[in-house]
Amino acid sequence: MTNRLKLPKPQKDLDFPLMKAIEMRRTKRKWNDSCLSDQEISNVLWVACGITHEETKRSKSRRTAPSACNSQEIKVFIAMHKGLFLYDEKKHQLIKILSEDIRKDISTQKMMHSAPVGLIYVSDFTKMKTFLFKDDNRKWFTSTADTGFISQNVYLYCVAANLSTAIISLVDREKLHKIMGLADFEKVIYTQAIGKLDN
Repeated sequence: MTNRLKLPKPQKDLDFPLMKAIEMRRTKRKWNDSCLSDQEISNVLWVACGITHEETKRSKSRRTAPSACNSQEIKVFIAMHKGLFLYDEKKHQLIKILSEDIRKDISTQKMMHSAPVGLIYVSDFTKMKTFLFKDDNRKWFTSTADTGFISQNVYLYCVAANLSTAIISLVDREKLHKIMGLADFEKVIYTQAIGKLDN
């Protein structure tokens, strides 16, 4: 059994107006028990930090969301019933990290534990190398802002796809850090719950 799961190509031609998505964007904490399809997962992860410009000899790749100095320090993990996966944006695939279902650990709020999908935004502090990032406080501040850009992309896609979502700051970061087996330079910033709306 492979630990790498190739995702279907993201759908970039959804027929939903951007201005309408901005108008309708809301935090919604209700969802049904249905799993997201592979296509929906593909779309969610691509809007979060998919590649829009391939790397060249002269420049780094570009993502769907900006990051300070194009550091691309935010890693996106996805927690589902079948385990925890890291999104590899360069190959648009999932890398299995854990077989356990850790969705109950994406938030200290019980209402979030039933979400079919939990995104976990983790900052790799070693990727922030310029003079702007002199200390961990500046790295943390930058990481929270960059995560905000990513989560907003996810919000807008969820509106267009009839999904509900909520960004979560109430997280036991130390506990989640240990569960995920992260290194000291990797910091859990926020999480985000996603599920299907009842029609």
